[in-house]
Amino acid sequence: MEFIIIHFSGTGNTELISNKIKQRLERNNHRVDLISIEDIDMLKTIDFSDKVIGFGYPVYKFTFPDNYLKVFPVLQEKCRNNTCFQFCTYARFTADVFYDFSKKLKKLNFKLIGQKSFKSPSNGISARKPENDYEYENVMFFEDDITRKIDDFVIEILDNINGHRKIVQKKPHILAPLRLKIVKDIEITKYPKLQIDTDACKNCGLCAKKCPDSNLVNQGDYIEIVDNKDCLHCLRCMHHCPSNAINFGKLTQGDNRYTIKKRNCFFEKSAGGHKERYWEDFDRTRAIWRKNTIKYWWKHRNKPEKELVDCKKTRTHNKL
Repeated sequence: MEFIIIHFSGTGNTELISNKIKQRLERNNHRVDLISIEDIDMLKTIDFSDKVIGFGYPVYKFTFPDNYLKVFPVLQEKCRNNTCFQFCTYARFTADVFYDFSKKLKKLNFKLIGQKSFKSPSNGISARKPENDYEYENVMFFEDDITRKIDDFVIEILDNINGHRKIVQKKPHILAPLRLKIVKDIEITKYPKLQIDTDACKNCGLCAKKCPDSNLVNQGDYIEIVDNKDCLHCLRCMHHCPSNAINFGKLTQGDNRYTIKKRNCFFEKSAGGHKERYWEDFDRTRAIWRKNTIKYWWKHRNKPEKELVDCKKTRTHNKL
């Protein structure tokens, strides 16, 4: 059987899970191609006939990343009623992400036979905190027994293909539209502007090279920010910057970065059998996050941006 796994990964969690799924399918003597949605030109050349397609993505703002939208027109042109599965990585909440993504798949007449979510470390504000900080500790980990969960997911996919099983989605929560509005408001206050500390920046160009939306452009003597507000917020540039010169507002001005090395260490810790104390009581911790998030939104919903951003050492270059 031939598989194509299409994925997007901000700082690497979804890419890691995609590779693990690929390895397990290959062990079962299946052929698997792994393609990032950033390789859109490659996607346009692929023959999808009779292929099982997997979709992987992180949960952003309680739904799937916006840049996935450019993939669906390609699939509409290239695919015909393919069997598919989906999986996501998340730090705190999955919300209605599977329902949202499934609506796009339904328009393509895809047959969805499996879906799974994988708790992964955050690449957001928590990742910038000191490692002994509670906010860091209670989110910076992969869930317990994650390798077993990946194994079980692959078995489920293969069983459902052979058994012709189809996933039926649950309808979203009645408050889902309000939840999406709240999280968008929070994004404006927690990640108000993409900024570069020009004193720290070495103009190496790595951030521009890594940006999936070409929102950063290397102009030689400085890095140009095309749009410092309407950003995907994958935070890849912030964590890949070797000079720690990039932030998205005052709350992201910490010293820690979520690197590939850290990601691999977190994964191996879980795969090695470590039982994370915060995972055991994750539902209660998540309830606290939900309550604090609503309180934060209520407090800051009318705050002007300048009250939340420290711009003393940063400046932005914006294309006019």
